[in-house]
Amino acid sequence: MKFYLCFVKVFIFGVMVFQPGTLLAQTVVQGQIQFDGTAPPVEKVEVKSDSATCGSVQQVQTLVLGKDHGIQDAVVKIVGATGELLPRTGKLDQKDCQFVPHVQVHPLGSTVEITSSDPVLHNSHGFYEDGSTAFNLAVPIVGMKVPAKLNKPGVIKLRCDAGHTWMSAYLVTSETPYFALTDQDGYFKIEGVPPGDYEIEIWQEWLGVHRESIHVDGEGTTVNITLKKS
Repeated sequence: MKFYLCFVKVFIFGVMVFQPGTLLAQTVVQGQIQFDGTAPPVEKVEVKSDSATCGSVQQVQTLVLGKDHGIQDAVVKIVGATGELLPRTGKLDQKDCQFVPHVQVHPLGSTVEITSSDPVLHNSHGFYEDGSTAFNLAVPIVGMKVPAKLNKPGVIKLRCDAGHTWMSAYLVTSETPYFALTDQDGYFKIEGVPPGDYEIEIWQEWLGVHRESIHVDGEGTTVNITLKKS
């Protein structure tokens, strides 16, 4: 009799541990962000300084499309979903006279370490959406690391003021922990979203911001959204 009771307790405990894990794994929002229309042409910029490092021509591309017109480097957020923000440290390199990566997204309170792989002077001049300066950091030495704190939600656009006018990048700071950056074919996956009714927000440097309603249930949600240039 004692053995039987012990067996029942172990069985119930196993169910209690397994079930919450299953529910958490199912609260996933995933899908693909696509573009309907003609992408802007790639701009070619003549290099007038530091050509030994930067080359003679640099390219500027504001919308990169992959398979089935999937949009690369779009930021997807679940607006209204609350959870613990876990600040982290990102990295931004200046390599071959381009910012690498071009777009990244981090939770509010994170830090980005800015460095340079180029033997020329670069600076990372970040601007908030209202045009005010977020930071202006020179990186004159290869491998030097300069931290930039992300203390304000929104988008920071970066440029280099050291004669490299084609250089640009974007740091997106999220006030929600539920976000993702689309891959080369426009796919994204956000895990652990609590069930509920929210808005899904998509930001892309050329297309701007798009929002629409979304319902997330315990079984997970798939969202495929097609954007157009307004």
